[in-house]
Amino acid sequence: MKKSPASSRVDDTTINHADLFGLHPLIVEIMHTRGHTTAEEIRRFLRPGYSDMHGPFEMHGMREAVTRIRHAIDTGERIGIFADSDLDGITSLALIHDLLNRFRIEPYLRYLSGDETYGITDAIVDEFQRAGVGLIITVDAGTRDLRQIARARAMGMDVIVTDHHEEDSELPDAIVVNPRIARCSYPFKNLAGVGVAFKLCHALLLSYLPSYEKPFCVVCPSKNGFEFAIVRDYSIERMEHSLSRDDIMHALTGVGSDTTAIVHRDEETMTTIHDTGIPTYEFSDFIGMILSMPDASYESISFHLFPDRTILDESIATLAAILLEAQIVGSDKVRSFIDTAMGLVAIGSIADVVPLEGENRVLVKKGMDGLNAVSHPSISLVLNDNPATGRSIGWTVAPLLNTPGRLGKTDLAVQFFIERDREAIKRIVSEIRRLNDERREFIARYCAMAMNDIESGRLDCSGGLIDIRADGIPEGYAGLIANRITDATGKPVIVSVLPPRNGLVKGSGRSRGGIPFFSIVQEFRERFDRIGGHENAFGFTVLHEDLDGVIAEISARVGGSSIIHEDRTSADCAISVKDIDVGFIRQLERLEPFGSGNPEPLFRVSGIIPSSFAEFSARHGKYQFKGNPALTAILSIV
Repeated sequence: MKKSPASSRVDDTTINHADLFGLHPLIVEIMHTRGHTTAEEIRRFLRPGYSDMHGPFEMHGMREAVTRIRHAIDTGERIGIFADSDLDGITSLALIHDLLNRFRIEPYLRYLSGDETYGITDAIVDEFQRAGVGLIITVDAGTRDLRQIARARAMGMDVIVTDHHEEDSELPDAIVVNPRIARCSYPFKNLAGVGVAFKLCHALLLSYLPSYEKPFCVVCPSKNGFEFAIVRDYSIERMEHSLSRDDIMHALTGVGSDTTAIVHRDEETMTTIHDTGIPTYEFSDFIGMILSMPDASYESISFHLFPDRTILDESIATLAAILLEAQIVGSDKVRSFIDTAMGLVAIGSIADVVPLEGENRVLVKKGMDGLNAVSHPSISLVLNDNPATGRSIGWTVAPLLNTPGRLGKTDLAVQFFIERDREAIKRIVSEIRRLNDERREFIARYCAMAMNDIESGRLDCSGGLIDIRADGIPEGYAGLIANRITDATGKPVIVSVLPPRNGLVKGSGRSRGGIPFFSIVQEFRERFDRIGGHENAFGFTVLHEDLDGVIAEISARVGGSSIIHEDRTSADCAISVKDIDVGFIRQLERLEPFGSGNPEPLFRVSGIIPSSFAEFSARHGKYQFKGNPALTAILSIV
């Protein structure tokens, strides 16, 4: 490819990766700066495959959860789903609702609405019992609801908790599927609630495949003998390199008689493993059977599964990845659900501001691709038929669809995702937009008053914590106000909503930077009636009489020394004004989706000289620059 003027400023590895992936060297430099330094890491970032996901059964409690759901399906037992009111919870609920509908099951749906408090309540448990529910599945909730789940168990109901919140000192009497709990060794801990719900759905679908719980063995030659892997239930259980002929035979005879197949790559390997007693296939023939591709070659299979994959060798890791990919693509039922589900996973994950790295990057990237490839009537209406991007989901879709839950009208958000009639969807979207306009106006007005109080000294912010007592606001707005104030001040903020209801005050806390806010607050968890959340965001209820004391203790613990102003001024890389053109800007889109953990790139441009300036309104003007007359910049005075 043609080298840009920036090429002289970057090293040989950057140039090699730029050539390999057809990228501008500065795009590669951004990825290197963000930790994607090898060709395989760049490939996984730019073009993740389904095979880059972790197997769902690697999550503690997953097999038990799948067995229990299958029993409910087989016996006609009524299943209830409970969700939090935010978008992470609602997309999780919609996901499992859709999957159960495919089994011709209509679950009993229950989500927080009105002025209900955080988590499942005694009243909700009683409602499930009256509805004849035998199995409750919680989504984005439940890890800390010990007493309420104990009540459900005492009433004869079983509970599966799917969640991603931190555990308390003990876990509920339930099947808990949560990557964050101490007993879970799942390799990626930062899934959103909808990511965990998706894993449950994927596991349930896999359990109906003929290969469930049966291993596949993959064998191929290497420079130093043979390579070997065992793949089971969408996980690579074992991978070994540099095995001798005796080693490979010992490994194969030790996998057990329930092995589905041994697949190999060449005749030499076939000669070595022919007498194991296990069905043996040439790799391409076997994958061709899964994909219904008669006479498929390795090259055609590779292109079919990874049409834009730059790196595709014949190592054991690549062969295992092809087998994993084929297990999704080759099953119409699994692929049909996943193609639909990934869009919900992307929306819920971005809305919950989980880091878009690791497995989240795979899920959200695939979800964004799906949203843009498949028509989703409700999402298309919200985006006005524009493409889905990290920014449009994070700044348009998520705030809009979170609004009903914040106002106790969660049913609107639920119906948005599960309604199929287009005219009904239009009415739902219209009502949500009206509520959202009111929400934006209220939050802007309230935060302006709060900032004025801070700047004038009427609201004390001299310590490490800003304590706001909000009188008469909707309880669902507390987190939004706290978020905006902490963005403006860099300090942790707690917003408590008054007056109390039944002696209880609800509120939210937010922080930025390196302040472990939730960990600090958890030290006082016995002072709260309920508390839950993530490191930089949490919600709580507390007795009104205890509010002052709790806030004082937290403020003292946070301390003024922990104040961090998170002002992102460090650039990803330096850039010349000559490098900025349409092609470069389009290549930046390959780094999408942007969000937490993958922010939009920030460049440092030095020596830039304006060549002209044209004012086209009282508050706007347009610059042009020497060295790149095609480049313009808009000045906006706010």
